[in-house]
Amino acid sequence: MKKLALAAAALGISLAAMLQPVAAIAQENWPPRKITFVVALGPGGSADRTARALAQRLQEELDTPISVINQEGGGGHVGHTYFTQMPADGSYFLATSIHPYISNAILRFDADYSLDDFAFINGQWNDHDLFAVNVDTPYQTLAEFMDAAKAEPGKLKVSVVPGSTGAINLELALEAFGVDKSAVNIVTYQSGGAARTAVAGGQVDMTVLAADGTLSIAEYVRPLALAADEPSADWDAPTLNAALEKNGLETVPVLAGSMRGLAAHATFKQEHPEAFQKMVAAYQAVLEDEEFVANLKEQKIGTEWLGPERTTKIIKSNFDVLKRFDTEE
Repeated sequence: MKKLALAAAALGISLAAMLQPVAAIAQENWPPRKITFVVALGPGGSADRTARALAQRLQEELDTPISVINQEGGGGHVGHTYFTQMPADGSYFLATSIHPYISNAILRFDADYSLDDFAFINGQWNDHDLFAVNVDTPYQTLAEFMDAAKAEPGKLKVSVVPGSTGAINLELALEAFGVDKSAVNIVTYQSGGAARTAVAGGQVDMTVLAADGTLSIAEYVRPLALAADEPSADWDAPTLNAALEKNGLETVPVLAGSMRGLAAHATFKQEHPEAFQKMVAAYQAVLEDEEFVANLKEQKIGTEWLGPERTTKIIKSNFDVLKRFDTEE
């Protein structure tokens, strides 16, 4: 060690610098030459659009190219698994609907990962679910749709994305109205875009999907109910619980909607906290860019900054709700 110190002194560098931990060096060298965003759902949906818009602007902020890849399947489970198997050095991030898909995959698919394997950075777009029928169907209220399902079991089709809050809200509504799950034909799609196309084109009678994302097909659907605490200015429809109360039925839990955002590997945050914070700061900075925010709003994409702590708290508290519901199932 003494010889090493003498050699370092001769070269004009400190021994501490020579023995600098690899983790610290990695943090100084972050961001890497290339970053990849993994979207665990199909192309064209709200999660995909959010990830691609964010990647385009964030790569300018970080001065590093960001590519976006889709790894769909299993209600996000395929993509989550793929992400967890990628290097945890800050070169891969999960840019998708981080809630409730990760939680549901853990509960329903015997996943090899847990919430603790992800370092949530931000829930940028929290969108509540809308019950909407094709505009050419005769149903004016959710109660009318449920009555029709009871009268002709198996006739009506509903599109959902597996593992979404929409799928859970559909089951909650069916149960609340006293309709057996088998009375409707539940058709699953791997992206919100595909599920919306199905109801807009009349391939299915109803869909239960994120309300903001459904604005793109507003002219082709009729809103029946919104799974939220308050009605929306964008949709002329009561809340789900208001619709239930109007029919003398018990209310159901209000779940947080589909949350599009960004997550890192937990080990990246633990081993490279300064690099992780660089990504957090860069993300927050682009959501403070008025021009970028205006552009996102034109595309009907959410622009909220919750930050790591609040985003994590929402996801973990909702996990407990989803777990109770899953247990009841």
